[in-house]
Amino acid sequence: MATKTTTRARKAKPASKNAKPVDRLDDAIAAAQDALKDLRGDLSRGRKALVKDLDKTLKDARGNLRRVRGTLVEDLDEVGRKLTGKAKPKPAAKAKPKAKPRAAAKPKAKPKAKPKAAAKPRKAK
Repeated sequence: MATKTTTRARKAKPASKNAKPVDRLDDAIAAAQDALKDLRGDLSRGRKALVKDLDKTLKDARGNLRRVRGTLVEDLDEVGRKLTGKAKPKPAAKAKPKAKPRAAAKPKAKPKAKPKAAAKPRKAK
């Protein structure tokens, strides 16, 4: 009996005007990667190691950009709202109930000291 798998549809957020610069940055990194591929054949062995390192750096940068894209766009939107004076007020943090002041602590009664036993004389060697 075959089981049917279902996928959930993601709710797409409306495109922000601040998403365009992020898209341009992603396109610029992609263009740099393509240009780097073209350079590979023209370089000597010593330079190929440099190209390899640069390629890895570009791949990491592009992956990091994809990972933080949503947060970056939201931050840019927030900065834009603050600059234009249309900032949405953040919801106030719930006030924690203040601790009730404690009553002054009473000093503990000290146990009565036991009288010390007389010291035993030591044996002389």
